[in-house]
Amino acid sequence: MKGGRVFGVLLRNEWFKARKRIVLWMALGFYALVTFMDNAYSFFERSEGFRLPDIWASVFGDDSAMLFIFAAITLILLTATEFSWRTARQNVIDGLSKSQWFWGKSLLLPMVGLGFIAAHTLIPGVLALIRTDMGAAESSLVPLSVFQAAGGLTLAFLSVGAFAFFLSLAIRKTGAALAVWFLWIGAIEFGMLPPLVQRFLPAYSDRLEYLPWRNVFPLLEFRYYDAPAFERMTAAAEAAGRSAPEAVELGSHVIMATLWTVLFIGGAFIWFRRRDL
Repeated sequence: MKGGRVFGVLLRNEWFKARKRIVLWMALGFYALVTFMDNAYSFFERSEGFRLPDIWASVFGDDSAMLFIFAAITLILLTATEFSWRTARQNVIDGLSKSQWFWGKSLLLPMVGLGFIAAHTLIPGVLALIRTDMGAAESSLVPLSVFQAAGGLTLAFLSVGAFAFFLSLAIRKTGAALAVWFLWIGAIEFGMLPPLVQRFLPAYSDRLEYLPWRNVFPLLEFRYYDAPAFERMTAAAEAAGRSAPEAVELGSHVIMATLWTVLFIGGAFIWFRRRDL
């Protein structure tokens, strides 16, 4: 089969399997409910600023990291169980090559990510649209910076989601893969590793910000994509006597997120090819 046709077959195969997994709809539905409840008070109370385009500054921010946790858990549950249930082995017996199975399974990474990102952005966006006075709008309701921030959010998820995907294929046990993922993003990156590096390799302390989980946070902040929003935050901080937020060079974080994604997907592929099903 030609490349495009193979891609279509693999995509349909993964969607066919994923849509029957209740864990996908439970996780996505619960996250959608949490997102709605998080915005419900502002919506029903007609809070100041809960309108387009003002809402985007709160949609994109550190809180988006919760999206990664839900999506990564879902990705591990959908992937690691392929080995415990022997469906990966059966798919290869039925005619797929190991490479085709892997690349088909890797399509879950953008599929799951885009599903959660859609819930994260569309729910508050639609609610804010309802509360927006179109006649009073002075600028675009969905400016270019929103698409840039959405791109940064997507790339950020791909990098940490690829790590979850790697663990799913390397460990092949749902509970163990989840435990290692949470251990890394919590106890290791923010707990054990920083003091060790600062004590034994102090010259490399500034490199810690490029670790997989730490690297994504600048990519989540809307103010780095919207210059007027950053200027308003700076002015507000100075007026309140607080230190102004520091500007961040997103280019280096974009490059590192891309490298982490390629590294984890490539590592997962090499590891998977060398092991039996």
